[in-house]
Amino acid sequence: LILFSAIVTHVRWFGRIFTNDEIFLDLFEMARWPFTCTLVLMNLAVAIEKIPYSMGRTTEVFWMGLVASWGAQVPAVLLMTTYWRNDLVGLYWGMAIGYAVLCVLYGYIAITSDWDHYATVARNRSEMKG
Repeated sequence: LILFSAIVTHVRWFGRIFTNDEIFLDLFEMARWPFTCTLVLMNLAVAIEKIPYSMGRTTEVFWMGLVASWGAQVPAVLLMTTYWRNDLVGLYWGMAIGYAVLCVLYGYIAITSDWDHYATVARNRSEMKG
C-alpha cells in the first residue's frame, strides 16, 4: 500500500528513471493508475507463483503463465488499445488485466493443491540420498 501510494503520487519522478522527455512524462503521468495497478499485480503474480513453484509444479506454472500471457494479456492490450485508448492508459490497463488473470490462475493452483501431498514431495526432494 505504501509503495502503491508512492508510485501514484510520484509517478513523474519514477518516469525520469527512463526519460527526461516532458511530453512522455506527461503521458506517463496520465497513466499513473493503470501503471501502478500493473506493477502491483505483476509483483503479486511473482509472489503467488512461488507457491506452486516451491511445490515442484513448474509445468503448471509454465502453462498458466502461457495461458495468462497469450490468452488474456495480449488480447486485453490489443482490445484496449484498438477499441478504447491507443495510449499508455490503454496499454497498462490491458497489462493489468493480464496480470490479474495470472494471479487468479496461480491462486487457483495454490488453493486447490493437496498441501499434505506436496509437503511430502518437497520433503523427499530435500532429503539426501545415500
